[in-house]
Amino acid sequence: MPRALNLLRRSVHYRRDAFDRGLIRAGFLLVDRVDRPEPGDVVLCWNRYGGAAEQADHFERHGARVLVAENCPLGNSLHGGAYSLARSHVAVTGGGVASGGPERWDSWGINLAPYRGDAGETVILGQRGIGHPDVASPAQWAEQMRGRIGGRIRAHPGTGEAVPLVDDLARAGAVITWSSAAALQAMALGVPVWHAHPKFIGAPAARPLADWPGPGKCDAAARLEVFRRLAWAIWSLEEISSGEAVAKVLEQ
Repeated sequence: MPRALNLLRRSVHYRRDAFDRGLIRAGFLLVDRVDRPEPGDVVLCWNRYGGAAEQADHFERHGARVLVAENCPLGNSLHGGAYSLARSHVAVTGGGVASGGPERWDSWGINLAPYRGDAGETVILGQRGIGHPDVASPAQWAEQMRGRIGGRIRAHPGTGEAVPLVDDLARAGAVITWSSAAALQAMALGVPVWHAHPKFIGAPAARPLADWPGPGKCDAAARLEVFRRLAWAIWSLEEISSGEAVAKVLEQ
């Protein structure tokens, strides 16, 4: 039986209990330590940094797999409780997501606001710079962007209290991101997005910062496809507990 090492914290926010049940129901033997991973084994971590990153690297070197959980990019309250789950890296920054068609997103009935165009202020989304070196933003990235293109920095909500995003972007005509869930939420609000990380999951409906300045991308069809793909990175607690989320993400 393949083994699973769950590195999620035990505090309530991370819902380790739900992920434990899901790993077991997906056919894994839960263990507290794996010295020599084998193909078929899996390690589950929250983001991919620090000791968790070392464990993930160790698993991949031995041909085993890595699952990365994170907050739901559209808010953890979605579906009464939801999280992101992807292979290798956080879904928003290029992690591998489950495959599927448009029906998942379409069934949720979430409305995407009409694009508002470029008129308005430029808002740079602050980043914490944590995560694997392949996906983490450079130090002082937001400040460097402000020096290059101007605009206002919205501090990352993980660094303190923040104005709700929908209110903070009320006058925004462009959002600048490295790669973030907040940029996806801005996109849903109809704000054109510019990105720096090439594997940002919203890239097909955004413009790369290398093209700045210029008109933002306001392609509703491309945006819809982004959210249809994003839906396969978002899993309810029920789907996580049942093992469905783990099984689908690991299918590839």
